[in-house]
Amino acid sequence: MALTTTVAGQQAPLYDPTVKPDPVAKNTLGSTPEQIRASFISLLVASMQNQDPLNPTDSKDMTQQLAQIQSLESTEQMNTKLDALVKVIGASQGYGLMSAIGRFAKVEADSVSLDSAGASASVVADAAYPTVVVTLTNSAGGIVAENSFKSVPQGDMDFTWAGLDPEDLEGKKRLPDGTYGISAVGVSANGTRVPLKVNPLLKVDAAINDAGDWKIKLGDGKTYAQSDLKGIY
Repeated sequence: MALTTTVAGQQAPLYDPTVKPDPVAKNTLGSTPEQIRASFISLLVASMQNQDPLNPTDSKDMTQQLAQIQSLESTEQMNTKLDALVKVIGASQGYGLMSAIGRFAKVEADSVSLDSAGASASVVADAAYPTVVVTLTNSAGGIVAENSFKSVPQGDMDFTWAGLDPEDLEGKKRLPDGTYGISAVGVSANGTRVPLKVNPLLKVDAAINDAGDWKIKLGDGKTYAQSDLKGIY
């Protein structure tokens, strides 16, 4: 039976050259950096009091082990602070998106929101085109407007639609507010039609917290990530 002594309220073994260490001894130091550090210091004191006089413990090794434990504790404290910071940042992002409800977001999409001020979008021309055609459709797929633009340079082309009813010959009646389909093509000199990207303005309907990942729901009924947003207006 191994002899023990009491150190800092704990039982620590006395040095006995006839007893071999247990290679599968269980870890009783604790699970947190604070518990590990306290246990290590207690065992360190016991080890120094009961070390083999002919083979004393290397103080450099003990100092390095203590430094590692302190580093572990600092890392855990830093991780705790970083977790709290991430939660604060996530909350601030949510507040920002919630404040955008009722406004308009610019995203790459195939729909555009029409209200009393009309509808707006930007067409992304990947090259210069003699003609660019922008088409708007209703929920049934019927064409409600088709606009042609000449000599369009490469880059973003801003587009505004008043939402006038094509069946109104006087051009005074407006279509109902809502979401309409939008598409654009660039027509080359030889008549080739090239589909172009469209970045319309869609009304922001809701901000959604998806397990800490904030997203935004727009007037087309789709949900977009924050990285999809090209602007809030």
